[in-house]
Amino acid sequence: MNHTTTTLAALTLACSLLSPALAQNHADHASHGGAAPAAAAAPASSPMAATAADAVMTAGEITRVDKRASKLTIRHEEIKNLDMPPMTMVFGLKDATQIAQFNAGDKVRFHVQDEGGSLMITRIERAD
Repeated sequence: MNHTTTTLAALTLACSLLSPALAQNHADHASHGGAAPAAAAAPASSPMAATAADAVMTAGEITRVDKRASKLTIRHEEIKNLDMPPMTMVFGLKDATQIAQFNAGDKVRFHVQDEGGSLMITRIERAD
């Protein structure tokens, strides 16, 4: 199986796994009436605030940089906000100007969101 077929298979599997999880996540949050979770309201100096901020970041290692397409291939841990298991995937960068800062082998922490069916990195930083 070539790299493109493997990537497509992984994306198809991820999408099929995400659909029910995202629907359940939406249903769970609908009962909150729009109120922010208590951890999000914690003051910045609070240990809970640091934990909440870290919870949305995912650790990974860049395995490939596609500067032309502004995409990073990342071998990552579980992406908790998307209920996605550890795997290697290709992600687009919301801010394409960041692509020049990264190379294969870089360890990073990042936040990814599903934006209309495309998984986009909205925040990324080195994890040295």
